Amino acid sequence: MSEAVNPGSARTTLIDIANCIGCRACQVACKQWNEMDGEQTQLESDLGFQNPATLSAKTYTLIAFHEFENAQKPGGIESAFVMQRCLHCLEPACVSACPTTALERQPDGPVRYDEDECIGCRYCQLACPWDVPTAEWNSLAPKISKCTHCSDRVGQPVPVAFNGQPLNAAENKRFTGSIESPACVKACPADALVYGTRDQMLAEAHKRIAARPDRYIDHVYGEKELGGTTVLYLSRVPFEKLGFPTYGEKPFPAFTKTALGAVPPAVIGVGAMLGAAYAFFRKRAQKVADAEGHGHVRFEPLKATMSTPFNWVLLLLMAFGAVTFVARFVLGLGASTNLSDTYPWGLWILFDLVWIAVAAGAFALAGVIYVFQRKDLYGLGRTAVLMGLLSYSFVTVTLLADLGLPWHAYQLALQAPEHSAMFEVSWCVGLYVTVLLLEFLPVPFGHFGFQRAADALRKWNGAYVAAAVTLFVYLMSRNPLFALATAVTFGTLAWVFRARDQKAEPIMLAIAAVTLSTMHQSSLGSLYLLMPNMLAPQWWSPVMPVSFFLSSIVAGTALVILVDMWVARGWRRPLEIARLASVGQITFWSLVVYLGFRLGDMAIRDQFTGAFAGPHGIAFAVEIILGGVVPLVLLASKAFRQRTDVLFAASLLAVLGVTYNRMNVVIFAMTFRGRMPWVAPESYMPSIVEWGISIGLIAATVFLFGLAARLMPILTRPQPSEAH
Repeated sequence: MSEAVNPGSARTTLIDIANCIGCRACQVACKQWNEMDGEQTQLESDLGFQNPATLSAKTYTLIAFHEFENAQKPGGIESAFVMQRCLHCLEPACVSACPTTALERQPDGPVRYDEDECIGCRYCQLACPWDVPTAEWNSLAPKISKCTHCSDRVGQPVPVAFNGQPLNAAENKRFTGSIESPACVKACPADALVYGTRDQMLAEAHKRIAARPDRYIDHVYGEKELGGTTVLYLSRVPFEKLGFPTYGEKPFPAFTKTALGAVPPAVIGVGAMLGAAYAFFRKRAQKVADAEGHGHVRFEPLKATMSTPFNWVLLLLMAFGAVTFVARFVLGLGASTNLSDTYPWGLWILFDLVWIAVAAGAFALAGVIYVFQRKDLYGLGRTAVLMGLLSYSFVTVTLLADLGLPWHAYQLALQAPEHSAMFEVSWCVGLYVTVLLLEFLPVPFGHFGFQRAADALRKWNGAYVAAAVTLFVYLMSRNPLFALATAVTFGTLAWVFRARDQKAEPIMLAIAAVTLSTMHQSSLGSLYLLMPNMLAPQWWSPVMPVSFFLSSIVAGTALVILVDMWVARGWRRPLEIARLASVGQITFWSLVVYLGFRLGDMAIRDQFTGAFAGPHGIAFAVEIILGGVVPLVLLASKAFRQRTDVLFAASLLAVLGVTYNRMNVVIFAMTFRGRMPWVAPESYMPSIVEWGISIGLIAATVFLFGLAARLMPILTRPQPSEAH
């Protein structure tokens, strides 16, 4: 965890653009000190004398070339040379993003990078508001690269003598200051770079502005932007004309800090509320079951052969996926994908966000069936849990392929980042997969005769839930009091709801499923809180985590309907429309809450002006109307919900609406400017390897679901009298 920085004493460089002569001595010195190879460059007509085009893994410092029309200058042209490099924020977004503290702010200011702790998630590249970090795409082990403010020069040995004469205190201080200065500062011949504490550099900047108001605009860039930086700029040209982004004073990490700070108390509160709800609803559960006959649902294996043309196609797609998965690691991330410094995240991240959202039916039905005692939907529970288990398991496979340094994943268990959404999602999803597994294991245990294992699971699952959730809260907060409160809350629930016979419900697993899913579904939205500068305002909001959670319930319950319809049609089983209509009602109310919350948030933030204009406006309208309003209308009527064609159409539109929402958030509604200085953004189209792994995993999910349904009692025994 980063230590506190005293802003005034932080090591700071002042860059005076007005004094820069474009000699590139700083650029060369940076390469020499960091022992970086040169790049193959060429003269580009639109870049002037600038080479290379942007920052890269081989270039931490770059002199950008700008020309402006100015009739008072010789030739009517005015030039400006701008040093581009990491600004070393006082509250760096890259540090907030990093899930392993591979990027960490040092007490004296610089943001350093430790490749041994990096897992290669590249979240820092998207989080950085200045677009500084780059990746080594040509390496089999792509590390992140960025300026370190020459933090490794601090502590260098100082000579004890010079020309045979011992150094006095003043000389020792002068030599120390010279050695500890960044290489670029030492190389500058034009007084364009000055180095000292932040207080000293701010005083120097304002002194120069006051002394030469005709030479400088009255603005020290970095003094207040996003909470302040330790690289400051002076200029005679407005910074907007030099390509500098305009930001407010609030640092982006403040958004994630607020969202993730709410996680520990939210876990305790959600768990306690679910326990209270279960205690209330189970009192009348037996009466409802007796009156409506929902207490005796029976399951059976599917009687169908695996040797079908459809399954052979799935096997071929799985084989192709396996080949591309191997190719990913043989060729390396850069060579096997079309990802780049402009698009560090692509199809796989989109794939994961969509898959996690639509797999939410597992936790939604667990809560509805067990917590709220809707036993009329019990027959859908095994299908939803199996789909959730397969989906989340394969999400981890996709993440493994997407990480640049997956063999460093163990660092997630060793490090303690301050408020990283990626860290929260990693742990929460991992623990949720274990809960899904424990929810599903009674099916094979009971079917294959492992009664002792089933009894042990029934007896101890509450203890596991209490331990797992307590661990999660401690990792998120590093606060023993929060951990103790969690242990007491969930431990009490586990004891009160402990299994007393073989008919005991897995209520603690259901509570854990809903609690953990609430946290990670919302924290997927927290990932993008660091990107208000990139994501269009129709999608970015400080309450994105809540919106992501609510939309996942819509997608998850709607997908349960589609899967059950697919099972009925594909395997010629009777369709229990009354049961699916009940799920459709849950989807309807979920849509009401989701759309009401999202549109209400936009109204409060006054974001409707221009929301439907331009390309982003069209995308927003399609998402809200076709993916929200239309299915809402179709599901509003009980008569419509009981019509198979209408229920199918409404559910499909709801799933596609949430899917399109994630597509907009990840790619379509994002502005990808490329790396600093934003002159050469690259394009992106997923490679055959990216498509192959994604399609192969979808095929594997469908195939394994069918295999499990044939081997174990996953599906309910048909009841023709209730079917259509």
